[in-house]
Amino acid sequence: MNRLRPFAWGLALCVAALPSAFAQTSPGPVAGPTVQHSPSGTDYLNGGVGDEERASMTARQRDFPFKVVMSGTGGEFVVAERLSVSTPQGELLVIRDAGPIVMIKLQPGQYTLEATWKGKTERRSVRLASSAQTLEWRFAG
Repeated sequence: MNRLRPFAWGLALCVAALPSAFAQTSPGPVAGPTVQHSPSGTDYLNGGVGDEERASMTARQRDFPFKVVMSGTGGEFVVAERLSVSTPQGELLVIRDAGPIVMIKLQPGQYTLEATWKGKTERRSVRLASSAQTLEWRFAG
């Protein structure tokens, strides 16, 4: 009988540990890019490289009404070496290693964007209204 006692205790410990062995832990919230602040006070998000990061950014889109999505000639996401946003009064922000998705908190108005990818700079002009807007920027290659 004394020989069975250690076995019984071992069995009891295994049975007690079973629920925690099969418990699934839920992953915490996916950490996306953090809000960046330009010297001019413009808030923006820069990232979107992976599916989880893009999902995190999409969940915050209502706070950043202007979105730029950058892609190459084949439609693949790209990261620009530099993206600048200007108004007629001057430059608002410059982002190094921008994208493939950049979301910016901008007021309605006229803006000029310049992006450099593979050493070539392209320019786009946009007029933002009060509603959300997306600029699909496909580089010429």
